[in-house]
Amino acid sequence: MKGKLLRLAVTVFLLALVLSRVDWDDFRRIGAGVRPGLVAIGYALNLVMVALNTVRWRVLVNALGVRVSMLRLGSYYFVCMFFNNFMPTSIGGDVIRVIDLARHTGRKTTAMASIVVERLLGLYVLFPLCLGAFFLLRSDLPERRWFLLAEGGMAAAFFFGTLVIRRRNVRRLEPLLRPFESGLRRFGLREKAAGFYDTLDFYKGRRREVGWALFLSVLSRAVWVVSCWVLGLSIGIDLGPVHFFLLMPLVEVGRMIPISLNGMGIREGVLVIVLGLFGTGEAEAVFLSVLVYGIFLINGLLGGVVYGLRGFFDPKPAPEGGRDGTA
Repeated sequence: MKGKLLRLAVTVFLLALVLSRVDWDDFRRIGAGVRPGLVAIGYALNLVMVALNTVRWRVLVNALGVRVSMLRLGSYYFVCMFFNNFMPTSIGGDVIRVIDLARHTGRKTTAMASIVVERLLGLYVLFPLCLGAFFLLRSDLPERRWFLLAEGGMAAAFFFGTLVIRRRNVRRLEPLLRPFESGLRRFGLREKAAGFYDTLDFYKGRRREVGWALFLSVLSRAVWVVSCWVLGLSIGIDLGPVHFFLLMPLVEVGRMIPISLNGMGIREGVLVIVLGLFGTGEAEAVFLSVLVYGIFLINGLLGGVVYGLRGFFDPKPAPEGGRDGTA
């Protein structure tokens, strides 16, 4: 409870700090000039992203010998967005997805594996997209040293993630971890790491399916970035799509820092900073954040409707233990 209250306080502080810099006359002027057609296209692209994410999840689920329809997985995805938007952490929706898929298939461990790997792939492609845009824009970047620093941080995270994704690489690091043994034991990190690698083991020998899911992750993230670019055009932000391929992954990574509720305050602050480097005002940056977050809220509300109605259509839960005997 204390942690949630602290994150709420940080969220309020960050939002107040960002909003205090906004010229509200400019904000109202931007709202009056919004181009609804472009907002509709941005929302349609966002739905395409959700569809691609659902296809990616289905590829990973099918790789484990489980057959679930696209319609059912899509409904689970929308319910996930409902819980992500209306619960204090983004983990809530993924927990619900595990429960939903396990309820349908009776396979809790495989449900967990598919969602963990799907999440990892979605994060993994952010750096290559951002790096490609950085090289395309490198000669025209303002405050280039800050972008170099951001790219360096993402590169380090990308390299570290690539290294530790394999259990045997972590075992080679064992001698370096010995001085921290007591802390690892106190927080149960060894057991958590073992559970994580047990989850990844489900996809050993399934490179084709994982490769296909990785490709879908690239498409999904690209469509999301283009959606944000179109939303920017709807309020007169005069930047090209390549700029958004550079900036939006930075915003997404910043949003994941677990110090505020659902990344609120961080998302707006990072957008104000990075768009400001290209001459975009605070009011435009905050309004873009409202549009982007508003779309996710609409999807979350649709997920709430699905969650409320699905009891009329869902089958009875699978027998405990499921077809593979896992709980």
